[in-house]
Amino acid sequence: MHAYFRNHQLYLAEKHEWLDRHVTKTSKRALLKIESYKLIAQSGENDEQTKLVEKLVKDSLLTPISNRAVLRKEGFYVSNLYN
Repeated sequence: MHAYFRNHQLYLAEKHEWLDRHVTKTSKRALLKIESYKLIAQSGENDEQTKLVEKLVKDSLLTPISNRAVLRKEGFYVSNLYN
């Protein structure tokens, strides 16, 4: 990735492309986890395995994140001095 300069279009385009790829990969991974959970839950053979997969899905996909953490990651800060 190129170095950051204010309003440097190439840097911004590369960053956007990288973030887009990251979101796409994460979404595919989440869908695969949910589909595997559905398949295991439908089989109903092994209750322990169903509980384990359910715990993994909840721990990895349904974790609460505070608003402050999201805003910091997006580049907003509490103090106006840094915004």
